[in-house]
Amino acid sequence: MSAHLSNIFATVLPILLSLLVGYLTGKRLPRSVVPPLTSAITPVVWVILFIIGMESGAAFSTLASGMQVLKQSAIYAFTLSAVVFVCLLPLNRSGTAQTERLGGWSGLWHPLKQCLIAFGLVLLGAFAWRLQWLEHPVGSLLLDIAWWLYALLFLIGIDLAQVAINRSWLALRVLKIPLMVMLASMLGGVLLSWMTGERLPVALALSTGFGWFSLSGALAGQHLGDAYGSVALLTDLMRELIGLTVVFLLGRNFANSSIGVCGATAMDTTLPFVRQACHYQHVPTAIISGLVLTLAAPFFMLFFLSLT
Repeated sequence: MSAHLSNIFATVLPILLSLLVGYLTGKRLPRSVVPPLTSAITPVVWVILFIIGMESGAAFSTLASGMQVLKQSAIYAFTLSAVVFVCLLPLNRSGTAQTERLGGWSGLWHPLKQCLIAFGLVLLGAFAWRLQWLEHPVGSLLLDIAWWLYALLFLIGIDLAQVAINRSWLALRVLKIPLMVMLASMLGGVLLSWMTGERLPVALALSTGFGWFSLSGALAGQHLGDAYGSVALLTDLMRELIGLTVVFLLGRNFANSSIGVCGATAMDTTLPFVRQACHYQHVPTAIISGLVLTLAAPFFMLFFLSLT
């Protein structure tokens, strides 16, 4: 047990430090400097996706292996989204729907485009795997996913420092949402372990990325191998797509369930849809839920990965 705790601490510490240093830096930086730095989050995520694709190239080397990864990811994504949605149903409140829907179907294009770019970068990296860049000393240094991950967390910390949290946002009714998402995701992991025959710690690790695909893909790949890294990334990428669809179609009547399905993305990618499809009062819930799940994802994943 002590060995497991030491392993968790050694892995969590740099992640926690990256977030903390970024947060403290963000609090001290001039306002004018913050936007250019936070705008670098997207390119860093793109690099991480490309590297994950390269490291997962063997898993997509044949059509059969690639289809197996996609099938497993789809089973995880749809099962987890359904379990989270159902578990949060008692927390939905009536009478908070907007009178009209804003944006229309055309509003889906921007987040959908981002997901398509993510898929494309993973596939591009899978093709680049044949070039064996990771075998070269310079390539292995520049494409070391750990350093890119720490850079991403540092920038996320800077971004989080700009969120002005009102004390009322931390009410119990708001915090119930991310807490229920955590419990429902772990319940989904147990169910998936039973359905697929996967080892329970692995199923729980793949279930607790909460939609943060760049993080879950990197961590699962480092600890479980490239194939699992692909499954984790695609699972959370599909969870984000499902979250967008659920908010758009069901957010008016099932706001809290829809926010829960979005997971960690509720504070960024899917937040505009929460604002459009749900009542404005649900925006703080989405931000806090996404923030809590963003902070919780690496710790849950690393804990379960240490048990594999």
